[in-house]
Amino acid sequence: VEDLQVEFRTKAGVANAVNGVNYTLRAGETLSVLGESGSGKSVTAQAVMGILDSPPGKVTGGQVRFRGKDLLAMKESERRLYRGEKISMIFQDSLSALNPVFPVGAQIAEMFRVHRKMGKKEATERAIELMDRVRIPAARERVNNYPHEFSGGMRQRALIAIGLAARPDLLIADEPTSALDVTVQRRILDHLQTLVRELGTAMLFITHDLGLAAERA
Repeated sequence: VEDLQVEFRTKAGVANAVNGVNYTLRAGETLSVLGESGSGKSVTAQAVMGILDSPPGKVTGGQVRFRGKDLLAMKESERRLYRGEKISMIFQDSLSALNPVFPVGAQIAEMFRVHRKMGKKEATERAIELMDRVRIPAARERVNNYPHEFSGGMRQRALIAIGLAARPDLLIADEPTSALDVTVQRRILDHLQTLVRELGTAMLFITHDLGLAAERA
């Protein structure tokens, strides 16, 4: 990421949300982006992913190079091929990120159907395996449960499963456990780091917590 700049154009004027951000993340590394609430951490991640709300948000400068290709210079149809499969994201609010009208298992299985072209039955089996792997208890019995039937910790584990389903090269974890209590947070982050290490995935870890940044990156 080189000299990234993002602004929001509002009736009150232009807000410079990201102003010249630079960082390099190599394969298999974990890099922490640390800052207080409202400092532009999530906006930076959304710009990298290509999911910035536009309008009012707009990338006005810089480059985001992934394996030598500038993502910002791509057409949306080309960039969509990267999103989810090569670069994925775990959001901080699991209730907003998960669709309330579809079972959790179906939302995980969709990743296998879209990116691995699997049939419904095979994708569901892979979803159950992944739910087990992220330590959702009784995965086979819970595969058809809806998000509101899961605890906050289990919903966050489901988001991790969705984020890792396509075995991406880069995982952006945007304060993935900020809504959870400390003991649950530690268990989930420990397990997330183990999975990332096993897959050889690079992780961009966004946080406002100095302790977590020092510990995880």
